[in-house]
Amino acid sequence: MPTGTERILVVDDEFFLVSLYQSVLSRLGYTVTAKTSSTEALEEFQADPRGFDLLFTDQAMPGLNGAGLAAEVLRLRPDMPIILCTGYAATFPEEKAMEMGIRKYLEKPVDRQNLAETVRRVLDGEQRRS
Repeated sequence: MPTGTERILVVDDEFFLVSLYQSVLSRLGYTVTAKTSSTEALEEFQADPRGFDLLFTDQAMPGLNGAGLAAEVLRLRPDMPIILCTGYAATFPEEKAMEMGIRKYLEKPVDRQNLAETVRRVLDGEQRRS
């Protein structure tokens, strides 16, 4: 699996998934900050917008959803690579995500290999659609 040393902000309201993503990405060499609250994640990002190299976020979360979080992050840092993950593709289509500047759209479940490869491709700046 591809590895890296970049700093990743992982956000999902499901503790199990946040822990899984954090574990997989940490083992691959990344520095991972994991949050189960999108508002807490936004506060951390606002405190240091250059402190992260990638945002990996779930779409369906209480309060501020993934698209809302992505919009706020992109407002502060338009070049920020973002991966949006969803289990409900019908509620927020991929085309809409791409239009707002999200680099990659993944449908759950995301296995370890797909997670590792997608993170590396996005960090390496590959095209939005693969």
